[in-house]
Amino acid sequence: MRSIFFATTFLSLGASHVWSQSLNNTGIRWVDCATNIPAPLKDTNLTFPLPSALHCGRLDVPMDYSKPMSASNNITLGFTMFRPPNSRGLINLQVILTLGGPGQEVASYSWEIALNLSRASWFAGLEGYDMLAIDTRGWDSSNALNCSLGNWTLSPSFPSTESELKAFQAAVGVYAQSCIDSSTPAGIVQHLSSDETVQDWDRVRAALGYDIMHHFGISYGTYYGALYAHMFPEHVGRFALDAVFTTGSNVDLISAQYAALDRSLVRSDAYCVNDPACPLHSQGKGSVLQAFNTAIDLASSNSSTTNATADDVRFFVAMRYLVGNPDFATLNQALYDATQGNWSLLDYPPFAATYTLSIVPIAQTYCLDYRGYIDDNTFEGYQNILKVGAESDPIGIKYLFFMVLHTLCTGWPYTAASNPKMPINASMVLITSDFDYNTPTELADLEWSQAPNSVLVVRHGDDHGSYDVPGPARSAFIDFLATGNLPAATNQTFATIYEPGSKRAPIPDPYSVPTGPEAGDM
Repeated sequence: MRSIFFATTFLSLGASHVWSQSLNNTGIRWVDCATNIPAPLKDTNLTFPLPSALHCGRLDVPMDYSKPMSASNNITLGFTMFRPPNSRGLINLQVILTLGGPGQEVASYSWEIALNLSRASWFAGLEGYDMLAIDTRGWDSSNALNCSLGNWTLSPSFPSTESELKAFQAAVGVYAQSCIDSSTPAGIVQHLSSDETVQDWDRVRAALGYDIMHHFGISYGTYYGALYAHMFPEHVGRFALDAVFTTGSNVDLISAQYAALDRSLVRSDAYCVNDPACPLHSQGKGSVLQAFNTAIDLASSNSSTTNATADDVRFFVAMRYLVGNPDFATLNQALYDATQGNWSLLDYPPFAATYTLSIVPIAQTYCLDYRGYIDDNTFEGYQNILKVGAESDPIGIKYLFFMVLHTLCTGWPYTAASNPKMPINASMVLITSDFDYNTPTELADLEWSQAPNSVLVVRHGDDHGSYDVPGPARSAFIDFLATGNLPAATNQTFATIYEPGSKRAPIPDPYSVPTGPEAGDM
């Protein structure tokens, strides 16, 4: 199992294709992989010479697709490709590990597969395919931006006054301006939207000579995948979207994630009930929720001897222990320790710089996609979003991943076209888990309503994404990608599969679903 904040993975497979390294007249320039090692692998003890099946390439595309490509309107996409003997087709990998959202380095995943490194196991069952990993525009080998955070670090709380919100927006503006001033070509910061990313995919697909593209997307990659299926239906093959994210009303997104966050904390309590090693186990059901409230009260008390604040506690619950692959065991220990006077696992300041660096750059694409949904960018509108969100957060955790992104986007200088509805005729497989906090399971229902010919796979458990959780959910979408056979309806302990046109059952009580590795727990 991985331990990450947020993962976006998307793969695309194509029909068999006669391929040569030269690929004349395609515009692709092949470069020496040995001198173009992806950043995550530069400190790895690699073995040279590299496998002959590993290739690295570059392709020029328009910066602004509304205009012809020219000397001032082009960027270079960087990608890597692993091509085994007797290839079964093409898989376009985009595996992005961030606190959440688009962007980040991708090219290393073809290397992982070619060299059989640790993350190659994520794609077990799809052996024999060409593996193509394209760095998303604005990142790493695909015309990376040059931005500076300076000394800015995010607070573990949201602005509570109009002046605080304006100061936050000003800090976002300074960061954005650093990107604008230091990145080339001029104007690139305005052209990092998902619409442009999927057009990049289509350029690479065409350059490699594939007519049909299959796709396996995780998290924000599911939005990319749905957008590609909507924009390029003639090139859609087998699309599997895992941990479904879809854009839409900011109120709906934030309300859904607050509800999911509360469910996740209740799941931590269920984990403790089932875990004799949990320090709160003997106190029974509800002990984790009580410890959370006690920690909040202690941190808020004037007589408290700790430097930790109630905001620190809420931050660590929402953004350290429950985000991504939730770490229930450490969260339960942290809350217990706090009630005993040990706050070491809830100390925000040492974490602030790393957290800020992980989340602020997400604004580069996310805010272009999302800003158009902010219908009231006044302080009153901001307060209303917090108020509506609180109605879905009866536990009172308050800090929220989507709300962090929303706050960043209130200060981002650019927006792009919104895509509120994306009807899709393709028969896809949509995968969600009942207690995913990052991409609430309600979002899968919204996507299913726009893709009515699709199958919905509901994994009963936790974790953000099912691609590395062995069991019926992972098997369903891997088999679909490998064979093209849509999974049949079934109702099992750890997964329920719904055929097109059927009705999904309500989200189960968090205590009614087993915990442990089979449920996606660490």
